[in-house]
Amino acid sequence: METLSSNLPVIMCIGTDVVGGDCLGPMVGQMLIERNLPAFVYGTLNNPITALNLTSYYAVIKENHSSTIVAVDSCVGKNVGNVYLNSGGIFPGAASGKNLPMVGDLSVTAVTCNYPPTDKRFFSVRLGFVYSLALKVADVIENLVLSKCRLS
Repeated sequence: METLSSNLPVIMCIGTDVVGGDCLGPMVGQMLIERNLPAFVYGTLNNPITALNLTSYYAVIKENHSSTIVAVDSCVGKNVGNVYLNSGGIFPGAASGKNLPMVGDLSVTAVTCNYPPTDKRFFSVRLGFVYSLALKVADVIENLVLSKCRLS
């Protein structure tokens, strides 16, 4: 199969809309789709990339795209509310003991909950708080993508 346009980056937004502390990725994906960002966006509120389908999504993405993959996910840590942009991928679900593959060439994460992520703590993160973080993350990604488009 021929790969899709290599000029456009791929944004892989990870998480589930069922858990307050983990819905950052699907919110960001939804926001980027609604902004008509010139990128391939996977993982939205209607079609989330979760621990159950991450491996198959990633395989399809790698098979069909040759461009940079930006992985987006919530994370837990000490600095709740911080957003991080890192070179290199991420291991989704690592804080909760999931054994998922590393995904992405770049990553954008936002701390939604203190470590350790107890079920009660992670499930009770306020959606308004996650929404405000998702707006920041969407802005960071939009600036990244648009600056790359200007450089090409």
